[in-house]
Amino acid sequence: MTHDLPFTLGELTLRRIGPRDADDLYDIYSRADVAQFEFWGPWTMEQVEEHICSQAQVRIGDPGVPLALGAILESHGRLIGDCQVTINSIDDQQAELGFTFNPDYTGRGYATSAVNACLGFAFSVLDMHRVMAAVDVRNERSWKLMERLGMRREAHFIHDNFVKGEWVDDYVYAILKDEWRINNTT
Repeated sequence: MTHDLPFTLGELTLRRIGPRDADDLYDIYSRADVAQFEFWGPWTMEQVEEHICSQAQVRIGDPGVPLALGAILESHGRLIGDCQVTINSIDDQQAELGFTFNPDYTGRGYATSAVNACLGFAFSVLDMHRVMAAVDVRNERSWKLMERLGMRREAHFIHDNFVKGEWVDDYVYAILKDEWRINNTT
């Protein structure tokens, strides 16, 4: 599989997000059920447009800023989710992964395929050694997805964040480049 952008994974194409994705991103990020396990509440269209504009300034390989890759379901011609890869340390080859998908498209393997491809992008294109992700412990769908991809739970932080008026626990998952390659050899 190639990791040049954009790239195709069966029914999905992963590419940089842009202005044409505003309505689809709004359909995702404006939902209360999507924002439920996030630090933020449902987004306005203005917030979506700001996010898209900020992505135009991000170059592949820029440390400290998330690079958002949209997952496009070709048969529907729409963005159904996005994955963010943030390089935390170039010297230590460490990155962080995040992802958000439209709940209307769950249960079909799209998120698993897209997140796995983003891991591949982080390891193959960005040359990362280790990728980690933090997740609200109540977000079972997300942490089970990470486990399906071979990511290991490395930590359970108790009352790690005060979000929307309550203390929230986080799980931290990670995977190494060599572990990902073993899971993805065919």
